[in-house]
Amino acid sequence: MPRLYSAAEIASEAGCPEERVRWLSDIGLLTPDGEGRFSLGDVLASKMVSALLESGLPAETVERAVADGFLSFQRTDEYLPYRPGPRSERTFAEFQASAGPGAELLPAVYEVLGLPKPDPASPIHVDEEELFERFLQVWRLAPDDDAPIRAARLMAQGARAAMLGWTDLVDEQIAEPVRQRLFRGELDEFPDEVRVAFMGATNLVPQMFTWLSARYLEHRSVNGIVEGFERFLASRGLAAPPAPQLPPAIVFVDLSGFTRLTSERGDESAVHAAASLQRRADDAARKHGGRLVKLLGDGAMLRLTEPAVGVSAALELVETMSGEGVLSSHAGVHAGPVIERDLDVFGQTVNLASRIADAAGPGEVLVSEAVARASSDAAFGFEAIGDAELDGVPHPIPLFRASRTGNLMH
Repeated sequence: MPRLYSAAEIASEAGCPEERVRWLSDIGLLTPDGEGRFSLGDVLASKMVSALLESGLPAETVERAVADGFLSFQRTDEYLPYRPGPRSERTFAEFQASAGPGAELLPAVYEVLGLPKPDPASPIHVDEEELFERFLQVWRLAPDDDAPIRAARLMAQGARAAMLGWTDLVDEQIAEPVRQRLFRGELDEFPDEVRVAFMGATNLVPQMFTWLSARYLEHRSVNGIVEGFERFLASRGLAAPPAPQLPPAIVFVDLSGFTRLTSERGDESAVHAAASLQRRADDAARKHGGRLVKLLGDGAMLRLTEPAVGVSAALELVETMSGEGVLSSHAGVHAGPVIERDLDVFGQTVNLASRIADAAGPGEVLVSEAVARASSDAAFGFEAIGDAELDGVPHPIPLFRASRTGNLMH
């Protein structure tokens, strides 16, 4: 049976005065049961009205909108897939004092997660305490003191992109077109089928997030166990040592003429081109066994397993983007040691790959000499274009133009 809340509990959860909750009930925006108890959805309603009031909307306008049927928060419970448990009987400060080593980092962890720091004098939810007890227990084994903060940042980045990006897309594609018709007076009220569709899409994302996270963890665990066992066998002389790996390749792909496109055709064309690059870069990276590290507005950075694979991915991506007709693209490829931390990649190899991409013209894939030599057995052609002065590089760098014309290097 769903938990019911008192007016004081609703006010505490919503961060607003209890008098506001009672006022919302008096004007009919909240509908308590016969014993004056509220549902969790009333927390969301109270937060939304509080935001309206804090933006400067007079209380009289809210009352008028409710009376005229323009403002209603019916069925708000359906928008809340997460149901918090009861509040703890101890304050956050008391919980923190009992949580053991690393608990002093919890306020910073909340901030990195994008959440308000807990009030030391107020309790958090019991399930939240249990979650952070497990969090601290896991990361207590890490030798680096900043590991919990890094873990929180990774979780925040992934969850924020998945949850907020998904809901923004749902709003853009499903709710906003209908909302505009409502504003233009073409509809008398927001269609219930659109509300249901929006609700269904919103509630789906945490379920998919959990399912997909489990699949990713399964894949990572299997690969890690297999790789670790192979290395263990090799260390005991029970299997051949693994072949030395070539250095990874870093690929930067940029759209040519992106600024001009924005000024001539407007932001929508630029957004379309950037979205196309994101989709194509992700496809190319996965197809070649690498990954898209990050997007850079009008560019993308990819990490591939070895130089020849990097050249192949770069050529394919530039050819695909240039063939779409909106904008051509260009790329730079370099290979060498990199520092990988929290799914990002750093180091001189990354910096040089970026500078090589800057030197490429529309439709070109330029590579360093290290990449050209390491890819000499692949079916690519590499035309020497001379030494190039690159920003931030102290000496000229020999560059090569990559093509699919055959195994050539001249």
